[in-house]
Amino acid sequence: MKKLISMDAAKLHHAELGQLIVRFYEDFGTSALDPNTDPDFKRMFDAIQAQIPNYNSALDQVRASEESAKIADLDAIRDADIQALRDAIRPYRNAKTPTEQDGYDLIKILLDQYKNVQNESYEEETNRLNTLLEKLLSSEYSTAVSALGLVKFINHLADSNTAFNDLFSHRSFKTSQKQVYDVKALRKLLTIDYKQMCNYIATLADVKSDPFYQDVLAIINNGRSYFANIVLARRQGKKNNSQPE
Repeated sequence: MKKLISMDAAKLHHAELGQLIVRFYEDFGTSALDPNTDPDFKRMFDAIQAQIPNYNSALDQVRASEESAKIADLDAIRDADIQALRDAIRPYRNAKTPTEQDGYDLIKILLDQYKNVQNESYEEETNRLNTLLEKLLSSEYSTAVSALGLVKFINHLADSNTAFNDLFSHRSFKTSQKQVYDVKALRKLLTIDYKQMCNYIATLADVKSDPFYQDVLAIINNGRSYFANIVLARRQGKKNNSQPE
């Protein structure tokens, strides 16, 4: 008897899992098999098929914004700008004049309050950088900023933070106009139902003589074999890349 081909579905990318499911229905559709042959199988068959549109919509949402890469790039630029500002005050750690030493101490204390700002969420980082910039541009810090020559670094940060926020706010507004899908939740349900159907068919193919179950298992295994090899190749690739040359 044929057995269910082993495949680690958890290692598939979101899109690959969707392709696995769609491939099963495409292969089944080209066969002469009737899902109504087994009422329980038909129930599982229909339940999985009904999930495909929402799952595909969730994948579209994941791919969604053509601005996503641009947003990540702009965030990296402002992260570099905040680091450049930190680096700009380092030469004054051992400043010889009281004005520069006082300026260094004042700015260092302020920047330390924003030590890990680049690790915050996009929105939180934007808000905190806005606050930091307001303080740096206030009269309280003007003497220190001038003494350490920080104006251009502050302007670079202000520009990159504004550029990021302009694009991110635009993206956020666009996505807020659409239905939001939880791809992880949809994937979990789809995976559970798919595994249940596969195990059901594999069990009956092992204990029944009806060729229907053998034929359905062959269709299931056709897709599983392909994606199991993808997972294996990916694992071997990571292993080879991790080996020292």
